[in-house]
Order: sequence, then C-alpha cells, then structure tokens
Amino acid sequence: MKALNVLVVDDAAFIRDLIKKAMRDNYPSFNIHEAIDGRKAQSILKNNHIDIVLCDWEMPEMSGLELITWMRKEERYTDTPFMMITSRGERDHVIKAVTAGVSDYIGKPFTRDNFLTKVNKLLTKHLGISSQEAQQSSEQPQDASVAALTGGLATPTQKKPAPAKP
Repeated sequence: MKALNVLVVDDAAFIRDLIKKAMRDNYPSFNIHEAIDGRKAQSILKNNHIDIVLCDWEMPEMSGLELITWMRKEERYTDTPFMMITSRGERDHVIKAVTAGVSDYIGKPFTRDNFLTKVNKLLTKHLGISSQEAQQSSEQPQDASVAALTGGLATPTQKKPAPAKP
C-alpha cells in the first residue's frame, strides 16, 4: 500500500501536535502535512495530492466549513475524506458540516482512542483500507528491502531493548 498524505488543519499548535502524534504513532508510513488555517490548507491542497483531511472549524482567514465547501467544488477533492474536529457540537453546526460534505465529525475535547476509531472508520469506509493494513504498511517496504538485498535469505530482526542502566 502506498503511503497516504494526511492534512491536519488547526490554528491551535497543541491540537495539531496531538493529532500528528496520534497519526504518526498509529500510521508511521503516512505523510503528515499541516496548516494553521483554511487558507494555508487550500494552498497545500492545490500543490499536493491529499488523501484525508482532519480539520478544525473555527480558524482565522478561512474556516473549516469554508474549506470543505471549496474542496467539494474541486473535482479531485469531491470525495476526499474530511473529518471536522471542533468544539462546536451543537446540532445545527453538525447539520451544516454534514450538508457541506464532511465525512465525519468529532467534538473537542476528544480522547485519542475515540479520534483513532474515527480515523480508522474513514480509512475503511472511504479509502477501503483496514486499520491493520494502514498500520502495517510502514513495515512492508523495509521487509521487502531486506529480502531484496539478501535474496530472501534473511528476515528483518527485531530490535533488542537496550540493557537497563543501574
């Protein structure tokens, strides 16, 4: 499986950092892009192929709602999975987001497990990738490289933990 490109959009650096850490820990082969607002995200989307967007609602310059509205008008992003991540959980906001075309919605604050469950759901439903496939994808190229270099005679070794210091 090829590495997916993920775009994390939030004006709060600590939220971007939390999301990036969860994504890197669980999907180490994914390429993570980040933007501090919708306008910067739009620029990244124009210049890169992005497979999944994880975006805040309220940001300066361009909101998450404005970004999803723009994306759904762009031919290459009409079906790209888009998760709105926001503290705006009122029913009318959820309806606006769904109407605009979001694939999923998570309210702040959220737990890491809840967030990853929703990401896994997006990967499976919209990209046809199981969470197990996504998590294992980073191991496959290394295994293939070792096999190619050794003519299939060696398999990757597991790292041994460093001895404990007294």
